Amino acid sequence: MPSKEARRLVLAFAGPQRVVLYSSLFFLLAGGLVCAFFQSHRALGDLLLDLHSFEVLGVVDSVEVGMRSRRHAPVYCARFHSEDGALVGRSCERGGSFQPGQRVVLERRGGQVARIRGTTLIPIGRVGGLVLLFPLAGAVGLLLVVWTNHRESRAARVGIPILARVTYFGDGKPVSKKGPPPTELRWSFIARGERYEGRLSLDSAFEFDFLPSRDVIVVLYDPAAPGINTVYVP
Repeated sequence: MPSKEARRLVLAFAGPQRVVLYSSLFFLLAGGLVCAFFQSHRALGDLLLDLHSFEVLGVVDSVEVGMRSRRHAPVYCARFHSEDGALVGRSCERGGSFQPGQRVVLERRGGQVARIRGTTLIPIGRVGGLVLLFPLAGAVGLLLVVWTNHRESRAARVGIPILARVTYFGDGKPVSKKGPPPTELRWSFIARGERYEGRLSLDSAFEFDFLPSRDVIVVLYDPAAPGINTVYVP
């Protein structure tokens, strides 16, 4: 069983992992709210229509202001239906001059994905699709930090002890412009005739005081995958 100190330093999200975890959650949640506000998910429909679509005739049903701006003309969104009545939708254009009853050309791609030619599904235009990068970056960061922590936690729980040589002990890669850089410990060891490496980053050098030596340390490695390893914390 991992010690109390091991659970705090290895199993928990400590040091830079904690910073990455909080940052990823912020990007995921805040980015998701911004995407919902700007309807950025509709940018995927625009992308599909840009790749392939076919044209049908349609009629504008109503026109509404989709978004106002002090510096630019307002965005107008038109609701429409195809002439055969099988398709309904809504698309937008900055400064659009749609009129109810106006006949228009629709770009369609299967199902109910359609827009008036020359417009976009997303009110703020194609640039609004870039907002999707924020929750995507948050999701990727969250998956990576959870995956890394899971590997370290597994090594701490089921790992086999072995002596390793310290290859670096000092400042790690900064995770914040304001605070000091974390302290990083790197090591290498030989198992099954092959060389493996590992590392651990914590907030400060004082948190590594549990190490009896800065030259040779004990690490725990997963017998099924020695590449999954972590330092032994008594």
